[in-house]
Amino acid sequence: MIKFCEAFLRHRKMVAIVFALAAVACVLCIPSVKVNYSMTDYLPADAPSVQALDEMEAAFDGGIPNARLFVEGIDQAKAGQLAGDLASIDGIDEVMWLGTVADTKKPLAVQDEGTVSTWTTDDGYVFQLVVDPGKAVAALDEARATAEGTGASQVSLAGDAVNTASAQSSTAAEIIFIMLVAVLIVIVILGLTSHSWFEPVIFLTVIGVAIVMNMGTNLVMGEISFISQICGAILQLAVSMDYAIVLLHTFRRCQREFPDPYEAMAHAMKRGFSVVLSSAAVTFFGFLSLTVMRFGIGVNMGIVLAKGIVFSFLAVMFLMPCLILLWLRALDRFEHRYLMPSFDGFARVCQRAMVPLAVLVILVAVPAFLAESRTDFKYGASDFAPPGSQTALEKEHIRDAFGASSTWVVMVPKGDPAREKALADDLESLDHVTGVTSYVTKAGQALPVEVAPESTVQQVISGGWSRFVVTLDVEGEGETAFSLVEQVRATVSNHYGDEGRLAGAEVSVYDLRDTVQEDSGRVKLFSMLSIGLVLALMFRSLSIPFVVLMAIEVAIWINLAVPYFLGESLNYIGYLVIDAVQLGAAVDYAIIYTREYFERRGQYPPREAARSAVKHSAITILTSASILVCAGLAVWQIASNGVISELGALIARGAFVSMLMMFVFLPWLFKTFDWVIRHTSMGLRFREGEPDTIEEEGVAHA
Repeated sequence: MIKFCEAFLRHRKMVAIVFALAAVACVLCIPSVKVNYSMTDYLPADAPSVQALDEMEAAFDGGIPNARLFVEGIDQAKAGQLAGDLASIDGIDEVMWLGTVADTKKPLAVQDEGTVSTWTTDDGYVFQLVVDPGKAVAALDEARATAEGTGASQVSLAGDAVNTASAQSSTAAEIIFIMLVAVLIVIVILGLTSHSWFEPVIFLTVIGVAIVMNMGTNLVMGEISFISQICGAILQLAVSMDYAIVLLHTFRRCQREFPDPYEAMAHAMKRGFSVVLSSAAVTFFGFLSLTVMRFGIGVNMGIVLAKGIVFSFLAVMFLMPCLILLWLRALDRFEHRYLMPSFDGFARVCQRAMVPLAVLVILVAVPAFLAESRTDFKYGASDFAPPGSQTALEKEHIRDAFGASSTWVVMVPKGDPAREKALADDLESLDHVTGVTSYVTKAGQALPVEVAPESTVQQVISGGWSRFVVTLDVEGEGETAFSLVEQVRATVSNHYGDEGRLAGAEVSVYDLRDTVQEDSGRVKLFSMLSIGLVLALMFRSLSIPFVVLMAIEVAIWINLAVPYFLGESLNYIGYLVIDAVQLGAAVDYAIIYTREYFERRGQYPPREAARSAVKHSAITILTSASILVCAGLAVWQIASNGVISELGALIARGAFVSMLMMFVFLPWLFKTFDWVIRHTSMGLRFREGEPDTIEEEGVAHA
């Protein structure tokens, strides 16, 4: 392999040019990558709500209202004119207002009070809009401008389409800001932990090329989710930095043995290959575990993150050696005194605290395990708008004026007016159902379809289906909404068996909940088995993977239990994603510590091997974990999307807890299970008894 590396390095300029051209090509592809901001679009095709929506869209022109527009300070005449203007906006497929359900030519005082109060107050009128998700940003902006153009005193928007459009509008600018902050963080941390001021330039160039290649090649996927777009680059930057650090440190050690820099780099590539490959492999499989989900966002994010690890590995192993040699003069010129202190004192503190903290971790582990699955989970887009944002305030304002409101659609085979009338009556009798509109409620059971007004028929009967529009006084997800989904489905089933269909925002979230809950065990099993297998092959041990994964899993339990003990809700997407991300990142720290520990276990008994391993692995683990912690905090503070912000906090806290586990709990586990590891491992040396002097270590590694 040395000859291959030497031959490869002779073409270092050509390699750098190839990577540069690939990066430029990928940069040009990035603007063409489509981003999907809908969570329900990623439901499996066989989900009942997805089938219902597909059949409804095929049979009827109108969809389900996904936005409410409250316009204050206008009279009924202006409201009627505004309804027509809104309907003409590209991206708004349907508009419903008071005039849709009541005869506005008659005095409102003589009409049904419940109907009137649903659509108007003394302050203004509310409009329900069916907005095309692909055109939501422009359509809603134009709708707001059109409403304000009537002379309205206040205009408010709310609904799933509004949440999605708000997230879409803010994402592009936030990604750039988050990456700039992350880069500054990396420069500061690497500047403190490096031997040359030029090292961060090399690191960021190599990982930057890998990130650009990953983002550009997302084009072949057709589209990516908004979570993949925002988190993909920042996670790739934070997680992949380990590989670059390992290779550069290996090169520095090889320089002491081989004066010729090209020969030293060839040996560094050979020695670092297995280390970087093993770290990349466990992270790759940790991220790839997301692809076993039936929920498409997990699959999408798993592919994007795993692909990013592949590009980072290729860039570190093939581009970085070439750049180091090309920029070696600058690297040496800007060399500075090592700024970090010795970690011997830190290692001794960790050793003294190891037993009491290990006992504390064990005591906390069981409650954390029980709590992490009992958190109040959210599943849909309701968390997109953080509290205090304009979107959240306007939603609350509309709810104060008109109460909670949502619209569902029930579809049944047409042609049986008696059954339809019975179904309509049963639906209206359910709690929280405020109205049911269908052919039999608009035209009457006795009026044949053939003689009914065409405008009436087209709205409720088409494509072999009879449509019921069900209005409710619930909004968003929650036990009330989910219980109502079950009741409506049961009511439809009582009359039509499995021939009925139900669609609506809350219905989709209900199916989303069921899907992601089923995915949890599948993701956990795949990630644990795949990473455990890689660790078993890497260390040639049956027990080391169990010990390492035990420490990481406890860290994950603690991280995910925090929202429960704080009484906070947690989006289930973050729950699933952080499980794989924290496992993939933390296993890197574990590999670094485990290698150091078993290298020293052949010279020292468990206690001293643990202390020495902490001393020598601390700088690498602290550097990598600090980058991930700070990057997560940046996402948490900057992202306006509540789901993304929440995920950033989970990543930061998870990296911090995992880092602590590597210094305290994992050393204690290795010491406790030393006998088991000795008898279930191959090729590892174990020393019995105490070393003659502690200083032996310094002599051995001098």
